[in-house]
Amino acid sequence: MKFIKLPMKFFLFGIGLLSLCLLGCVNNERSRNWANPNVSGEVLVQQVCSTCHGIDGQSQNGMFPKLAGQNKDYIVGQLEVIKGRERDSAHTKQFMWGPGRYLTPKQMDEIAVYFANMPPMKANNVDPSIISDLTSYFSKPDPNFASGPTYKVSAADAALIAEGKEIYQKGIPSKEVKACASCHGELGQGDSPIPRVAGQHVYYLNYRARIAMTKIMANLSDSQINSISLYLASIQGPPNEEKATLDPVTKDSFAGEDKENDCHYSVWTYGWYCGSWMDAFVKSLKNQ
Repeated sequence: MKFIKLPMKFFLFGIGLLSLCLLGCVNNERSRNWANPNVSGEVLVQQVCSTCHGIDGQSQNGMFPKLAGQNKDYIVGQLEVIKGRERDSAHTKQFMWGPGRYLTPKQMDEIAVYFANMPPMKANNVDPSIISDLTSYFSKPDPNFASGPTYKVSAADAALIAEGKEIYQKGIPSKEVKACASCHGELGQGDSPIPRVAGQHVYYLNYRARIAMTKIMANLSDSQINSISLYLASIQGPPNEEKATLDPVTKDSFAGEDKENDCHYSVWTYGWYCGSWMDAFVKSLKNQ
């Protein structure tokens, strides 16, 4: 068998090309590696988060919340409970439990500052025809659903918007429902750990209200919850009064993967399991 002897320059060229490829894999300015604590939160936003939430925080899919102008403390707080597996909705498990386990406090802070300093969520044009769809969809909620309807909305309905605005600003005293504005602000801008809700997607507002504010929502009808969601989606809140800034870096700023809540994605059941890989495998087999 004869071997072709290539000139040394081809060999050196190959080595150089391989080196460039490897260098690209560890380039912290373009990395998509959540598990690397040296990758900044801003880079993670640009390389990963933007896929769902938009580079400007104005996501196009109602299943993924807009984050533009969202309050810094709220974003940090949510990333912390995602990392700790305290936020365990179907959406969160599917899309955020994986990357969330690796985030350091420094990265959380940088991600939050990035989005908080964006122009606030843009108002949506809302179509009252989605009301029946929302009511039907949520009348039999499926805790395991992986995706939700995306609404391309058009003309606004004054009566529904007006009802939602009335409840949001004044509450319903007869049902012991406080005004939403008492916590979320008169213009839906939120306050520190309380989220901005003005301009958020109708679907996301409706979904989160029903799973995160169950005690309050229990005193409201489907129609009233829908009207509040429509009202908030149709308005644009003011920008944050102060520019968000990064917290001082300490030795705890680089605490990375949460070993106590080590979770893995099971390819057998398309779900997350916590513990060792063996535990994940055994649990997945039991759930077949």
